[in-house]
Amino acid sequence: MPDRLDALFAQQKALEQMYVARRSEGFYSLPPMERCTTWTRALLHEVCELDDELNWKPWKNPQDLNQNRERRLDEMADILHFFLQLALDQGFTADDLFAAYQRKHEENRRRQEQDPRYRPTEGTEEDRAAP
Repeated sequence: MPDRLDALFAQQKALEQMYVARRSEGFYSLPPMERCTTWTRALLHEVCELDDELNWKPWKNPQDLNQNRERRLDEMADILHFFLQLALDQGFTADDLFAAYQRKHEENRRRQEQDPRYRPTEGTEEDRAAP
């Protein structure tokens, strides 16, 4: 079985190439770095669409999250689509992203385990007052 992250990057690159071929004067004709703010905005909007499916509005009657699972999954796929294109347009590869994730993952773990600013709130008053 091929690496799934590599496969997603390849699929996204193929989709980009299709857009370039079919719409040679369209949005994809812009230099990749010029498209990046569009991708970040698209990501924000897709995250908001996912948020709408997650019962964040306390003034509305909540939805049954089991009934909108497919809609939530589709919003996650949209987020991933724009995220992958943003990575590609910045010249990042699946290996780059994997390495960056690993690095940040280790940093986040270290913070939780070693940095006193990330200690749980329970404990002594002195622990809570530590910078």
